[in-house]
Amino acid sequence: MAEETSLFTVTKRVKEAILLINALDESKLSVVIKRLLKTLGMKGEKPFTEEEMEQLQQHLSLNASELDTVLEACSFFLERSAYRVVKSDDLSAQLQAAGLSQDHGRTFAAVWQAEAPALLRRLREAEDANGPRLDSVDWQIRVQTARSGLSKLADPSAIISLGLKGEDKKSKALGGARDVVVEMNQEQLLALLQKLDIAQSQLDALS
Repeated sequence: MAEETSLFTVTKRVKEAILLINALDESKLSVVIKRLLKTLGMKGEKPFTEEEMEQLQQHLSLNASELDTVLEACSFFLERSAYRVVKSDDLSAQLQAAGLSQDHGRTFAAVWQAEAPALLRRLREAEDANGPRLDSVDWQIRVQTARSGLSKLADPSAIISLGLKGEDKKSKALGGARDVVVEMNQEQLLALLQKLDIAQSQLDALS
């Protein structure tokens, strides 16, 4: 059964990776982490070439499967830290709670402290380039009386306002903000909530 820290889900595969990472020289681990951070969040970019992967196996005394496990876990730690915007001290503490040694946790934290600002800036720029992002949600219920009499009510509807920030493609303005307002009846709102539940489940499965 997977264990939980406030930042990481410690699965069996993560535990296997932590054992391998704890056996690595901290200076070599530092180099690996820096390379992973250089391509984190960049689609289609690989941190190491095939030739470098073979060299890493020899350099770290790992076979191909073990190296994949280590790189996958390190990338997972870094991705979670980036999207939660974790401070270096918190990252070290969370990694140690997951089973990483104090020295290896501090190695992660030291690289993170030095490289995270540039990484987070790059991720924000990429996010803005991909279009507007959701910044706020507001809603209200609209109830209108039916024409046949004040005692009878027409079907109520929900007015949902989505506040968007980022690149507004209509105005071509970076950092522009605008609201998208939609009106939904009960059936439409339930359909939307069901789709959001599915999306949340898929995000949970990936986290």
